[in-house]
Amino acid sequence: MRHRAGLLVIAVSFAFAATGAGADVTVSSDPTSNITCSSGVCAPSATDAVLNVGDLETMLASGNVEVTTTGSGVQANNIDIGARLSWSSPNALALDAYDSIAVAAKVSVKGRGGLALTTNDGGSGGTLSFGAEGGVTFRHLSSQLVINGATYRLVNTVQSLADTVRANPKGNYALASSYDASGLTQYSPPSSLAGTVEGLGNTISNLTVTPRGLFVDGLVTEIEASGRMENIGLANVRVSVPGAKNMSYLLGGLASNNYGMLFGDRVTGRVAASGFASVGGLVGYNFGTIAGSFSKAQVKTTQGWVGGLAAVNEGAITGSYASGSVTSGRQGYAGGLVGGNLGSITDSYAAGPVTGERRAFEAGGFIGWNGGGNTPTLVSSSYSTGQVGRANDGGGFIGLNGGNASANASGVTDCDWDTTTSGTETGVGSGPDAGLTGLTTQQFQAGLPTGFNPVIWAENPKINGGFPYLIANPPVKK
Repeated sequence: MRHRAGLLVIAVSFAFAATGAGADVTVSSDPTSNITCSSGVCAPSATDAVLNVGDLETMLASGNVEVTTTGSGVQANNIDIGARLSWSSPNALALDAYDSIAVAAKVSVKGRGGLALTTNDGGSGGTLSFGAEGGVTFRHLSSQLVINGATYRLVNTVQSLADTVRANPKGNYALASSYDASGLTQYSPPSSLAGTVEGLGNTISNLTVTPRGLFVDGLVTEIEASGRMENIGLANVRVSVPGAKNMSYLLGGLASNNYGMLFGDRVTGRVAASGFASVGGLVGYNFGTIAGSFSKAQVKTTQGWVGGLAAVNEGAITGSYASGSVTSGRQGYAGGLVGGNLGSITDSYAAGPVTGERRAFEAGGFIGWNGGGNTPTLVSSSYSTGQVGRANDGGGFIGLNGGNASANASGVTDCDWDTTTSGTETGVGSGPDAGLTGLTTQQFQAGLPTGFNPVIWAENPKINGGFPYLIANPPVKK
């Protein structure tokens, strides 16, 4: 069901947790240590345990294997896959984690074997996540995939994904492998997703989406409140709509509207419109939650709302970033992360340039227009570094801040912008700037800013240009 995008505030709370080190069961090329395997079950004998990938592959050749974080009197937290793993037998692998499962290398199910993944088996806040080189592939679509007790149907093309979601929007689906959509002449996205699409770290490349009414989508039109799209990549996506008078378009690389959960998703390419439109690299309007995701897509509109990650946020964004260029035309609201914000944004950053071709109304390195007064927002522990170009109200962090100066109703705390790279000493183009601090590039690179949690953020001269980066969502070059 489609919903007209309105200015409705939805309060969402979300705790974004990174997997920790030192209490994990790790599958790697190192020798097996502190773990005991018996009758097909491998359990830790100490909280820091290693299972050699060759040993695991040998066991899978002869039978089913379960790797768990719970041993006799021992409780580890997470399971980390740090080495390439593959098997061709019809046997199944089960990974059962107290908290999280993190896949940093390729896992290939080459035979008709299965895979079962369980997170939060006793713990809470755990996730299934994939690093830049991590992913799971299946050679046979008949293989069984079970995640947290739910069975997933495997698909291997973008059109088959769309067709199965359209036939049953409430189902659970997973990409069996990455897919190049460059040969697809016409893509017809499903109108809604109420179930789950799990990308397993795989990527759909070179997808082109053409106009279809007022909603111009990437993979789907709308993600319902019960819908989830996780760990999926869109590379070199092209979403565009030509100019039209008296029309209002809603565009996103992944979806037009999100009322559900987006986690671990990533987009590169271009999302653009001529005419009045709301354009976001990941989604057009976000009413739900976006976590651990990023967009490097170039986004552009001649009029309306435009943001590197989302055109408008009325839900929650956490642990995410955008680094693509953001361009607005003769009128509009442009922000490095979001064009307009009426929700919450925490532990996120924007690094792309924000410009207005004909002096955009409001342009900010992080937010174009931030609500306030009767629509309080929460923006915390975030920063921006992108250059801010021509605008009537241009700010290094916010273009127009609608908050009350005395009460700081705009809810901005512990947020910063780079006065060197942004080209401006002004944090807010118009409105109160409470909670903002201007830092030079040298100051940014000298240590984490005030209010940035070192469990979530880190700095390294060789990562992200020396700027703060998210430990659970590090920047990627691709």
